Amino acid sequence: MKPKLALLAAAVAGLFAFAPGALAAGPVDAVKSDIAKLQADLQTAHDILIADAKKLTADAQAAKGGNAAAARATIKADRAKLRADRKSAHEILKADRMQLRADLKAAREAKVDRAELKPLLQQLRATAKQLRAEIHAAIVEARQAVRELRESLKK
Repeated sequence: MKPKLALLAAAVAGLFAFAPGALAAGPVDAVKSDIAKLQADLQTAHDILIADAKKLTADAQAAKGGNAAAARATIKADRAKLRADRKSAHEILKADRMQLRADLKAAREAKVDRAELKPLLQQLRATAKQLRAEIHAAIVEARQAVRELRESLKK
């Protein structure tokens, strides 16, 4: 397959994969698909960030009392991965929220009954709050493990 044709095919596939709201039948369907995509991306970000934080915690605990230079290099790499994944997730979720906001505005302009969307949005908020709290707890635990590692290396 020619490279340009392969690139075009990938672009078309990406368009259909990342624009479910554009293919929806109406404003309510667009909002529902945006909510589903945002929830899926939230769950993916949660899983990735939790795994990164747990790896950082485990590496910090394993490095206690060991070689300071090796521990520093390992922790630095883990922190860089956590930061990069966090930034990437933030950008993806920001784009999802902007799409949801635009579709909600279109639904409002189409005079869609708010009672139809309110429970979906409330569930989305509750899920997002819970996932953010779990991510925060894992990152706090990782920070504490790194602090304890620093203290053990000072001795």
